[in-house]
Amino acid sequence: MNENSATEVCPRDDIAAFVDGELSETQRTRLEQHVSDCEICSRSLMEQRQFLAALSASLDCRSGLPLPKDFTKKVVASAESSVRGIRQPGELFTAIFICAALLIFALFALGSESFGFTSAVYSLGEKLFAFGSLLIKLINSLAFAAVVVVRSLASTLDAGSLLAVAAVIFVSAILYFSTRRVLKRRSA
Repeated sequence: MNENSATEVCPRDDIAAFVDGELSETQRTRLEQHVSDCEICSRSLMEQRQFLAALSASLDCRSGLPLPKDFTKKVVASAESSVRGIRQPGELFTAIFICAALLIFALFALGSESFGFTSAVYSLGEKLFAFGSLLIKLINSLAFAAVVVVRSLASTLDAGSLLAVAAVIFVSAILYFSTRRVLKRRSA
């Protein structure tokens, strides 16, 4: 080492940039001069060059196992086919049981502070129940209204015209649902 290198910080980042060829001409010249004087940096440069040579040699070595041409396709197909959500019927029960146990543990861990959480969940449950019962009553009322309309129409029409109206409604429903399915497929 020269007398300046004792006070200088060895430029280890510059050595990596030097090996990669990323330094400007002046930086490269200055580093070469420093490396000729500094034993630490000289050793570091030699180690990095040896590492790159060994890495290059290992990457060039093609003596590994021969792989079939469609090896990647087979691995991807195997990975995709073996990835399924729940593979065994008992896993769903186990997952639900673990979630419930974690919820109970969290409630016990919260202690008296869990009252606010449980009251909020209870309130949400009440609202969801009320909405569900409203939906069921609405569907029931619509079905009842449809029956009343059909019975009143049936009493005024003869059997042939009633059959024609039913056929028109049936064909219209089929057209509606098939058009809806086609539009969903095109947008996807």
